[in-house]
Amino acid sequence: MLENRNDLLEIKKAEIVSIIEKTNSSLREEKISSKEIMQSFVKSGGLLITPPQQEPPMMHCLTIDSLSNYNKGESIKPGNVKLNIRHLIESLPDLTAATVEIVMDIPILKVCAALNIWKVLRDITTVEINKEQAIAVVALWDNCNQQQRITLEKGFECFKSLYENIESSNCTWELFIKLISDLEKIGSLELDGDGIWLREWVSKRYTR
Repeated sequence: MLENRNDLLEIKKAEIVSIIEKTNSSLREEKISSKEIMQSFVKSGGLLITPPQQEPPMMHCLTIDSLSNYNKGESIKPGNVKLNIRHLIESLPDLTAATVEIVMDIPILKVCAALNIWKVLRDITTVEINKEQAIAVVALWDNCNQQQRITLEKGFECFKSLYENIESSNCTWELFIKLISDLEKIGSLELDGDGIWLREWVSKRYTR
């Protein structure tokens, strides 16, 4: 029977909390608990972390000869970190009637932190996640179809409505296209001839 390596799980959780803390710093929201944000990911199903599993050590025959070259060995089965943006977005309150106060609200920070985790797990380091990208993700997920698709035109209309409600400023097509391009670089979505496809989740295996 395999044994859970909870020590490695705790190390991985600490790494994720560290990523969220960096997000808080970039948003100048140091008062928000990064651990609480991570727990909100877990509770919503937006973040799933499983521990690696290790085969129990086997005791060899204890003789003088075997002690000199004893090698217990170990076999660790990979753990997983999965980030499910859809579950995260579905757990957020309805943002369509949001006011400008939502700028400092937890839901947008959750999405920012989730996208930063996504970025690190995909080993992408060239794209900075910001509030505008988080608003775009929320708008797209709230209005996509069952196939997780939305046309560029409809996506722009939904983003424009939410963005202008939150920011109290005009949104341009050029801004929207830039955000779509940035989100595509980190694997959050894909753009093709049919419009935008929102990717469901990213998974990363780890052992140590």
